[in-house]
Amino acid sequence: MTGVGAEAHLLVWMYERSARGQGDLAGPEDFPEEWRRRARFRLRADLNDLVRKGQLERHFVFRRGNLYRLSRAGELEAQRLLHLRRDPEGRQQHARDGLVSAASRAAYSPTIGLEAFLGMPQSQVYGESLTLDEVRVAAAFLVERGLATLHEGDTPHSLKALLTLTGVGIQCAESSLSVKDFLMQNGHLPTYYTNVQGGNAQIGPGNTQNNHFGFDASQFAAFARQVLADAPRVDIADELRSQLVRDASRLQEESTGPAPEPSRVRRAMDAVLESLVRHSTDGVAQLLHETGRGLLS
Repeated sequence: MTGVGAEAHLLVWMYERSARGQGDLAGPEDFPEEWRRRARFRLRADLNDLVRKGQLERHFVFRRGNLYRLSRAGELEAQRLLHLRRDPEGRQQHARDGLVSAASRAAYSPTIGLEAFLGMPQSQVYGESLTLDEVRVAAAFLVERGLATLHEGDTPHSLKALLTLTGVGIQCAESSLSVKDFLMQNGHLPTYYTNVQGGNAQIGPGNTQNNHFGFDASQFAAFARQVLADAPRVDIADELRSQLVRDASRLQEESTGPAPEPSRVRRAMDAVLESLVRHSTDGVAQLLHETGRGLLS
């Protein structure tokens, strides 16, 4: 268990293990063999980090040594991660980040085969593999945003295609930012959303959404006011609540000016939705997130 999301994977594994009735306490010998075989010292470091963060509790048990249990904070974080694992947009962000990461680490050239990617750790979303369609759509997104090129050769099989990072894509990989944050920081906004229906990812004119995304500033202003009104009821730490309020206030400011700019409103809206996803184990936050996503559909 190394690379992308190792600590997150640990939290989800422990949460799901407990949910299956296999006990709350787990020691190194309980973890999957491949984790222990490939990265024993990394595993120990991840456990120690999670204890320091307050997401795991360490208990010494006679004849077994140190065992670990999720704290309440760890349970909430695992629930949040599981929500992201089920969220189509969250899975797409994971796929884009994973493709960029995998391609940037390839020997000789920043190139990765889509089929080969599916066998890599970066294709795992907290223990669950991305689908073929999700990888294909993520690759198309990277190409559309100028971060990569796709060479399909003579084969009709899209997963045989080779994805190569462009100079901008390499900059993204070296920045240590997510693809989303890199694009936002450099003034780029996605021009369409991915829509998966019946297990098939839909791309093309029928699912294209430009930066104006049916723009009506008053709707976003009303949503910002709703978030500000409901923020006190969201069950989170005061520091996180303050961040949510700041993001909602920014959205209100951008959407109520004399001439609201769609791209700036969209950027502020993305920040609010991202804050709400972080607190998605709370019912109020979930409802607000669904309402906000509805404005963008």
